[in-house]
Amino acid sequence: MSRPDAPDPALHLAEPDEAWFVAVELDEPRGAARPEFGAGERLDGPGPAQLDRAGRRGLRTAVLTRDRCQAAGGADWPVDRWVHCDTADPAAIAAAARSLGGEVAAVTSSVDGFAGPAAVAARLLGSRGPTPGSAALAADAAAVRTALAAAGATDVAWGEIAAGAAATSPVGYPCVVRPVDTWAGWDAGLVADEAELRAFAARHMARGTAGRGMRPRGRLVVEERVRGRRYAADGFVDERGPVVLAWSELVMSPPPHLTELARTTTTAAPCADAAGHVGAWVSALGYDLGPFHLEFVLGSAGPRFAALHPRLAGAGARNCVDQVSGVDTADLAVAQLLGEPAGGVVPAVGAATLLHLSSHATGRVRAVSGVRQAGGIPGLLAAEVFADLGGVTAPPTCTGEHLGHVVAVGETAEQARRRAVTALDGIRVEIDGLVRA
Repeated sequence: MSRPDAPDPALHLAEPDEAWFVAVELDEPRGAARPEFGAGERLDGPGPAQLDRAGRRGLRTAVLTRDRCQAAGGADWPVDRWVHCDTADPAAIAAAARSLGGEVAAVTSSVDGFAGPAAVAARLLGSRGPTPGSAALAADAAAVRTALAAAGATDVAWGEIAAGAAATSPVGYPCVVRPVDTWAGWDAGLVADEAELRAFAARHMARGTAGRGMRPRGRLVVEERVRGRRYAADGFVDERGPVVLAWSELVMSPPPHLTELARTTTTAAPCADAAGHVGAWVSALGYDLGPFHLEFVLGSAGPRFAALHPRLAGAGARNCVDQVSGVDTADLAVAQLLGEPAGGVVPAVGAATLLHLSSHATGRVRAVSGVRQAGGIPGLLAAEVFADLGGVTAPPTCTGEHLGHVVAVGETAEQARRRAVTALDGIRVEIDGLVRA
């Protein structure tokens, strides 16, 4: 295993018969800031987990990235080679993959915004992957809504507008607003009136970049607000079509931001026709191979689509799916790309709960305690505090800047939630002299 800060060039020259598993960009690292700030398992994101499973299968692993510091963050990742390239350009991705030497067994991305270029590059290299050019891979919220309408799938009222000083909602107020090029929740929120919409547009355009070279296009998608509970469906698309492995009920932050605070995952669908809606949405968006994380709101008129991510769920959430389904989803994602049977199995449980630890104030972290003690709670899978001593924290916004998380399992949803709450209640983070947990 090489460290991300090790020099790239020619540390290892691939033999002609070596095969490579290539990830286009990598999830930003999140884990315990110090050993004493973690208990239980380390919950890697989907990208590192897939690289690990590929390595276990005897493949060499590589990450292509525009910004190695952002992708690596100084953490030890199971990566054999880091290669700098323009990860928004499929031809550049393909050329970088060829430069590794040996066979390119798979090219994929678990980072929103790069699944499309990775799929095109895979096709150029003759590797398996989802069909390029679909709305699911476009990283374009307007393209997604247009595809749903064309297929006659259930959806909300929506419109696309310019993010300018004259912005106004075509669907009334309150409404949900997100950039047309939204990814990973950047700059998505709820606005109550025209003044809030225009302030939202100004903040978005002032951001400049969302990282990894992604810059605002200056267009917004405005959606009807549907009141109801928010859910996620996690699964895979294979020759049978979309298959849901697990369902999660999500708890979101109060307006204006749309930040996940908690989720409880089981194998029980929230309503009788939920699987049918999910299958119709995934198919309408043209996604035909690989993992998906889809979110929807269950309102008075039934399920309404919220978002589709053509990847595994993030760190913690993916582990909840694995726990209740008994499937090692990272291994299954790798197996699909290689055209092989999946081999990863985990002991299944009835329910799993993920709770995010968030700050209620802006300030500097002075002390952290109680994490190791949380490890003794029955069913505790992991507890991690990401914030280090001296670090500046703030309440979470649409980009989800959480202090940490806990994951617990149980025979029932109530038991899993109770265990997670007990663990979270025991963790104390002192911010500027005030205890916030």
